[in-house]
Amino acid sequence: MSAQNNPDSSEYYSFVNKVKHFIPYNMIRLLVYLQILLLLGIYTCQASHINKVDRDVLHTFWQYATKHQLSRKNINERIPIIACFFLDTPYKSNTLNVTQKELPVINLHELDCVTFVENVLALSLLSEYNDNAIGTFVNNIISLRYRNSEIEDYTSRLHYSSDWLFEMEKQHLLKDITQFAGGICFHPEVCFMSKNYDRYPPLKADLKLLKKIKTLETEINKRTYYYIPKNKINTACNKIKAGDVILITTNIKGLDVSHLGFAYKQQGKTYLLHASSTGKRVMLSEQPLQDYMEGIKSQSGIMVGRITQNIPE
Repeated sequence: MSAQNNPDSSEYYSFVNKVKHFIPYNMIRLLVYLQILLLLGIYTCQASHINKVDRDVLHTFWQYATKHQLSRKNINERIPIIACFFLDTPYKSNTLNVTQKELPVINLHELDCVTFVENVLALSLLSEYNDNAIGTFVNNIISLRYRNSEIEDYTSRLHYSSDWLFEMEKQHLLKDITQFAGGICFHPEVCFMSKNYDRYPPLKADLKLLKKIKTLETEINKRTYYYIPKNKINTACNKIKAGDVILITTNIKGLDVSHLGFAYKQQGKTYLLHASSTGKRVMLSEQPLQDYMEGIKSQSGIMVGRITQNIPE
């Protein structure tokens, strides 16, 4: 029977058209809904990496940020102020190696020199200072800690600080200003992790990760970096600004950088604001940067990074 001779043909075509329009439209709605749920799930998952103790630190920091009107300041002005918030925070090493699976661990109540720098920079990049910013803060930590902001395994973390500065410049988060400040060529031959893999449980447990670390070390060793010898730091200080990241180079075989902190200006001199393993807390160096380093034989000079990322609107 043809459709023309079917008395119900108009109803049939009406039904077919409704079905044809219903499926695509509702499928689109469903897909959008699922995408929103996925994004919310990612946000919740990331925020869940922050425990109650560290959420309390953040709540105290939001008040501090309001008091100091951080949202009205440019990003370079924010860094020294945020770094000072953490003064006297206890020092603790290996705070990131607390899970078997590599996760973006957040610890704001115990810091080493690397996590101190990460947390300060991650907070400085926020566009608002309240609980709505927690997800963005975690994302910032991921961008600052992992190559290409991707977490695959232990080797995704930027373990060598010269490599970290190189990757941050690729992401347009930091600018390596060492050469501009008077630096000379520097060719670190990094191999400390692969040569001492038994000190790193993930490498000791998985030889595939050890192989990946060796490959990364080879790539790092192909690059040319710059450093300012420690006896030239005072000359370079007129080009170093408060809040610049200071990477302290070392003569320890197989390592490039042994310590990190921020430049801090006081009475016309440059000091180091850092999480100190000897002082056991976040502190300001008692002596200006060059004098501080002169007393440590293993420290050979500095590299300098300056934040360049604009604050998102």
